[in-house]
Amino acid sequence: MSPPAGRGRPAARGTYFFLSYAHSAPPPGARADADVWVGQFFADLTEEVRRQARPVAGMRIGFFDQHIPLGADWKAALAEALGDAEVFVPLYSPGYFSRPWALGEQESFRARLAAAGLARAAAAHLTPVLWIPFPPWETHPELDGALDLGRDVPEYAADGLRAFCMLASYRDRYERLLGRLASRIVHTAERRPMGPSRAPGLDEVVRPAATDPDFVVAVLAPTRGHLPASRDPAGYAASGRLWRPYGRSQELPAAEYAASTAERLGLSARTEDFAQAAGLLERRPAVLLVDPWIAAAPDASGALAGMLHGLREWVVPLVVTDDGDSQDATRWANEVTQLLHDAGLPQVKRACNVPEFVALMPALVTEARRQFLKYGPVVPFEPPPEPVPSLRDGLTVAGPTDPASPPDDPGPPRPHGEDR
Repeated sequence: MSPPAGRGRPAARGTYFFLSYAHSAPPPGARADADVWVGQFFADLTEEVRRQARPVAGMRIGFFDQHIPLGADWKAALAEALGDAEVFVPLYSPGYFSRPWALGEQESFRARLAAAGLARAAAAHLTPVLWIPFPPWETHPELDGALDLGRDVPEYAADGLRAFCMLASYRDRYERLLGRLASRIVHTAERRPMGPSRAPGLDEVVRPAATDPDFVVAVLAPTRGHLPASRDPAGYAASGRLWRPYGRSQELPAAEYAASTAERLGLSARTEDFAQAAGLLERRPAVLLVDPWIAAAPDASGALAGMLHGLREWVVPLVVTDDGDSQDATRWANEVTQLLHDAGLPQVKRACNVPEFVALMPALVTEARRQFLKYGPVVPFEPPPEPVPSLRDGLTVAGPTDPASPPDDPGPPRPHGEDR
C-alpha cells in the first residue's frame, strides 16, 4: 500500500486519484466494515494506473481511507489527502447519496476545484463510477457522468462495476473499464495537473448535525480532577468525553473516533459524558465507552450500579483498556463488566488496544442501531393541522364540539427510527 496520509509522511507532490465510497454497515457477527470489494477494486485500479503512469518523484498513485493510520484524526487526514489528489473517483451507489460523509468528500474536492478556478474542468478531475445500480425511481444528475465510463457495455448500467469486480464471468469487461478509467486518471493527472492545494475539511462543507442527533457516544470515565489516588492522570481531562485511553497512539479522544465511525455509516452523532446523556440515551441508540478505573474509587460499586440501572437495550457498552498500560486494570474491568451484566446488558465487549477498538466500532454502532429499531420507542404519526377557514369567506370556524370538526385520528404509529 501507499503510505498513509497523516503525520510522519514526507511531503508528496500529489496523488493520482482519491477513491470515495459509502461505508457499509458490517453484517451481524462481523467486526469491521463490509467493504472488501472496494478494497479489491482500489488495489486493481492502483495497479492499472501504475502500469500506465509516469509519475514524478514523490507522487503517489492512489488513496482511500483504509490508508489512514489507526487512531488518526480521520477528518484531518481526509482533508490532506483530498488536497493532494488530482482526480476524485466516487463509487456511486444508492447509499452514497444518503451518506453525508461521502458527499462531504465530494463537496470538499469540488470546493477545491472552484478555489483553483477549475470548476469548468470538473469533468476531467471528477470521474465517477457506477458501483451499484440504482432503482429505477431514484435519479441523480451525477449518474450521467458515471454511466459515461461504460456506454458501450450494456451490463455496466444494469449491474454496476462492483458486479464486474466480483464475478469472473465479467472479467474481460471489468479489465476494459478498469483500463479506461485508469487512462482518464493518468491523462488528467499528467497533462492537466492542479498540484496540491488546500481542500476544506468535512466539517466546513457538511451541514451541521441536527440538535437531536441520530446516535450518541456516551463516556463513563473519571475526569482528571476525580481520579483514584493511584491512577496515572495521563489521558484524562476535565471531561470524560475527552478521555484518551491509548495516549499518543490516538490523535482524537476515543469518543470522537466512535462518533466518526457513526458518521461514516450515515448517522449524525454527538459525544456526551454519561452523567449528561441520560435523556438522549432514553431515545437514541448509543455506544457507551467505559473506563474500568471508574470503579476504583472507594464505594464506587454502589453508585455505579445505580447509574447503570435501567439502561436501554440500544445502549451497547464497550469496556476500554490498554494492554500497554503499566497499571493493571483487570480487577476493575471484571467488576465493571459484572455491573453491566447486572444492569441487564448481557453482551459486553472489551477492547484492549487501538486495533481492537477500531475493528469493533462499526459493529457496535450497527448493533446499537439494530437494537433501537427493534425495541425503540414508537412515536405516533401526527398529521398536519387542518387549515383554519377564513371568516372573510363567510365560513364558521369549527369548534371542538362542532360536528364539522375532524375526529382525532393520529394515523398509524411509526417507529421512531424508521427511515423518512
